[in-house]
Amino acid sequence: MRVSERMIYDNVMRNAGAARSRVEDASNVASTGLRVSRASDDPAAAAELATRRQALSRADAIADATGRASDELDAADGALNTVTTSLARAREIAVQFSNATYSATDRAGVATEVDQLGQQIIAALNQQVGNRYIFGGSIDDRPPFDTSGNYLGDAQTRKVEIAPCVLQDASVRADVASKGANGGVDVLSMLKSLSTALQTNDVAALQSSLDTIASATAQVSAARTQVGATQNTLSDAQAVAKSASTLEKTAISRAGDADSIDAASQLALAQRALQASLDSGAQTFQFSLLDILK
Repeated sequence: MRVSERMIYDNVMRNAGAARSRVEDASNVASTGLRVSRASDDPAAAAELATRRQALSRADAIADATGRASDELDAADGALNTVTTSLARAREIAVQFSNATYSATDRAGVATEVDQLGQQIIAALNQQVGNRYIFGGSIDDRPPFDTSGNYLGDAQTRKVEIAPCVLQDASVRADVASKGANGGVDVLSMLKSLSTALQTNDVAALQSSLDTIASATAQVSAARTQVGATQNTLSDAQAVAKSASTLEKTAISRAGDADSIDAASQLALAQRALQASLDSGAQTFQFSLLDILK
């Protein structure tokens, strides 16, 4: 083969190779639906996609975390409602049996119910969501209250990210709401005292317990108010995060996805260009298509 023919041959093969590469690229776009699958496809779009995907991951993580925290607070509110209901019944008992018409035997008999109220409260405050005890602060792998009503958790408050780098308290301090930390009422000790007053027929103690029960009820109600406010914050944060996730997904699709009609058209053009390149080479050297592709 003369030098000039070799040069022509090499040029034909380079053109055919480039045409095959374009067919492969167009076929990949058409089959995957992705216009940008690697940085070299479109460096600017690839950089935007990396940033968008990171933002999407952050938004999804926030939506998931706020959703789980909201579920825990729903359970916490239910537990605190049980405490409130138990305190209401304790007050009814204190009012009723401070009346002089009841005997010592009557009072001793109802003390058992007050003890049961205390155990109901302990069971409610040992609430779990999934595998986590929600009232133990940062100690969430074991029940925060023992059967005697002693608090085994800590004074920490769990936090959740509600926006990038913005944290929100997302748990209830049971040591404050039920044990009277920071100068409040120890609900469980108060019920024990009420039970003792009933067992010992101490009418004066029953009467004086009414103010303490009222303070305890207000204390638990304050915790429920805090829960409600936090739930609203988490709900808003979750809605914002989900909206941001949707926007990022749309932007990612716009930057990286291929138009199906355009992708099919580009594939057809690339295939025709390859065929034309092969036909031209075959005609030039009077080779068959199989000979050129060897």
